[in-house]
Amino acid sequence: MTAKSRPSTPAQQTWNQGRKDGKKPAKKPKKPEGLPLVERCDHPRCGVPAVAAPAADMVRVRVRGSREPARWYCAGPCAAYGEALAEIRAIEGVPW
Repeated sequence: MTAKSRPSTPAQQTWNQGRKDGKKPAKKPKKPEGLPLVERCDHPRCGVPAVAAPAADMVRVRVRGSREPARWYCAGPCAAYGEALAEIRAIEGVPW
């Protein structure tokens, strides 16, 4: 005995990106090849080690246990990028 196929619900079609056969399409790349993930910061002191006094509006980023030293970053996306980098470098077994 074979089961009758039911029509897809709107939620299922959204999940499957409109396909009704239940197969999800191949994943698309999140970014085009060759483009940077983030824009390069133009501030000359963004990302420098935090050994000297900071420039105005700089944020000190340090993650305990990280191989990445404390650094000064611009507030906002630069500081978030620096914190993520330091957190990744705090994971044991990650070579970079």
